[in-house]
Amino acid sequence: MTGHHGVRIVDGRVVTAPGVGPVAQAWLPLDGQVVVKIPPLKGNYRWLHETVRIRSPKLLGDRWELPRNCLARLVTAAIDRYGFIVLWRDMSKLSRCTRACLEAMGAECHCSCLGAHHGQASGGWFERVGDAVVADRGEYTRTAVVYGARGSSADAVMYGGELSGEQYRVDRAGRRGWPPAARFMCAGCMSVRASVWDHCHTHGFVRAPLCNRCNTRHWSGWRPELGRSECSRNLDDSYYGWCPERADGRRACSA
Repeated sequence: MTGHHGVRIVDGRVVTAPGVGPVAQAWLPLDGQVVVKIPPLKGNYRWLHETVRIRSPKLLGDRWELPRNCLARLVTAAIDRYGFIVLWRDMSKLSRCTRACLEAMGAECHCSCLGAHHGQASGGWFERVGDAVVADRGEYTRTAVVYGARGSSADAVMYGGELSGEQYRVDRAGRRGWPPAARFMCAGCMSVRASVWDHCHTHGFVRAPLCNRCNTRHWSGWRPELGRSECSRNLDDSYYGWCPERADGRRACSA
């Protein structure tokens, strides 16, 4: 069993605590495309195309096939959208750590260390929040690792528009110089530490740091009877104003 903060892997199944809601899952086979399963929501193609920057996302049934080189961007974007992502990996037992692995900056790993010896994961934008679950598949090993937003040990402060006017990005170069969302209090409820960066899906600008609950409160289908906690009466959506297009009144901002 592995997991943390309401997401666990139990007997090979992903189990979420009440209020967490569905999380994204990705499978990295030994060869071929990354297979991704995300909650079926309107706008998934646009999210994969515009946010994760996949040229032609391919939907096969209830799963998406994506190129392997998108993995680090996918993990970062999925954490901002869902709070967590479970990454399943198949790795050859015969492989060994190389310098490329020891200095790796992404989530992909092909060696026997299961990614434990990677240098900085994604360059500081996500971290493992659960140990690997190992299953023996004969010639290869299958693992499941839960990734969540990078935390912060500093006291949380109020957000003051530190990323005002910045286009939302999920690549390492694009996020260079960004503070972690966990540095701030959630701009929605003002009661807990933030964990992810919210952005305007219409205009593409970073808006504010939010906690997972506030970040997902607008999504249809996540009702209390389905395991999602009711939102607080203290919710404040004035953080929408951090989108410069919203401030100019040109077009309405989307959640």
